[in-house]
Amino acid sequence: MVKKIEYTYDIYIAAPLGRVWKGIVDGDMTKHYVYGTRLESALTSGAPYAYVGDGGFKVVDGEILEVEHEKRLVMTWRAHWDDAVGKDRASRVSYELSTAGPTTKLRVVHDDFDGQTATYTGSIAGWPLMLSSLKSLLETGKALPPR
Repeated sequence: MVKKIEYTYDIYIAAPLGRVWKGIVDGDMTKHYVYGTRLESALTSGAPYAYVGDGGFKVVDGEILEVEHEKRLVMTWRAHWDDAVGKDRASRVSYELSTAGPTTKLRVVHDDFDGQTATYTGSIAGWPLMLSSLKSLLETGKALPPR
């Protein structure tokens, strides 16, 4: 049996909770920090979602598992950005928001991997840049330049 692993990233953003939530769920905002992709979903439990790039390519897709407005969003995460990740089964991503004084604490937990898969390796390399870019976008109005 393969040991399940997880990746957790905490970031503090100088923006109100509602604005951070909007940054996570609004496709017009995700296109600035999620590698040019727009989040498309009804954002209800059981609904499909996708991060859609140029030409309608679904870079990541899955199912919304849980939505607690401005507090928690949990979704399956099936990556398609290359052939290696396309062979992995879906993992899970949880966004958890809480007030931390004058800031919002955003915790991302990416788990339910079958070991150090291609999706695990690619995702843990991408989360710090994406979340730092979200922080910059919300605090300054400009996302970080793409790498």
